[in-house]
Amino acid sequence: MLRGLYLAATGMVVQEIRQDVIANNLANATTGGYKAQTAAVGTFPEMLLQRMEEGRSAPVGYFAPGVMLDQIYTNFAPGPLEETNRSTDLALMDAPGETPAFFTVQAGDTEAYTRNGSFHVDAQGFLVTAAGYPVQGERGAVYVGTAAFKVDGDGRVLVDGQVIDRLRVVTFPGENLQLLEGRGDGLFYAPAGVQPLPAAAQIKQGWLERANVDLAREMVDMLAVMRIYEANQKAIQAADQTLGKSVNEVGSLR
Repeated sequence: MLRGLYLAATGMVVQEIRQDVIANNLANATTGGYKAQTAAVGTFPEMLLQRMEEGRSAPVGYFAPGVMLDQIYTNFAPGPLEETNRSTDLALMDAPGETPAFFTVQAGDTEAYTRNGSFHVDAQGFLVTAAGYPVQGERGAVYVGTAAFKVDGDGRVLVDGQVIDRLRVVTFPGENLQLLEGRGDGLFYAPAGVQPLPAAAQIKQGWLERANVDLAREMVDMLAVMRIYEANQKAIQAADQTLGKSVNEVGSLR
C-alpha cells in the first residue's frame, strides 16, 4: 500500500514540473526567438523484489519505483518571421540542412547566444539586446552610432555605406544543441568544451523571428497534465483511506 502512495507521489511531482514548463512556454509565446521546451518523463530503474523463506531468498518479481523527469528538451525549430520595418530588428534564416544559427552577445564576462533579434541602440551607440547585452561582431561589440545603419544578408554592418563590422553568427553541431543551457533573457550558454562554429545563415533586417510555441498543443498538454495530476491525487486519497481503515478498524473489538 505504501508503494502505491510513493508511485502516485512521484507522478504528481513530475506533472508539477511539466506544468511549470508548459506555463513558461505560454508566458513566452510572444517573446521574439523563444524556443519551446518539453519535459520528457522516464522511469526509475526497476528493482527485483525477493522474499525470505526458511532462510532462503525467493524472487517475487520486478517493481518499478515510479516516474521521474528525464530531461527538458528545447525545440530549436525556427519560428515564423514577422516584418517590423525596424532597422534594429534582425532575423536569422538558417541554411537548408544546417543546425540553427545564433547571434552572439556578451553577457558580463560570458559569451552567450540568442535567436531573439529584437535589438536597439543604447546611449553609447552600441547595438544591444533588450536586456542591454552588447551584440558581438567579428571586431567585438558592434558600434553603429544611431539606428540609421544597414545589415546585409551576410551579416555585414554598414554605416553611411561603409562596412564597419560583420555580425558574429554561430551554430553548434546537432549533438550539442541540447547541451545549451537557457538562463533567461532569451540567452543560451554553452558548457565547457562545447565550441561554436561559424554559421552560413542569412540575416533579414526589419524582420523578427517569433516564438515557435504551438499554443493549441500547449493548451491540450496542460489539460492532460491536470487530469493525470488529479488521477494520482485520487490514488493517494484512496490509499490513505485504505490505510486508515486497516489501522483503525481491522482487528478492532466491538
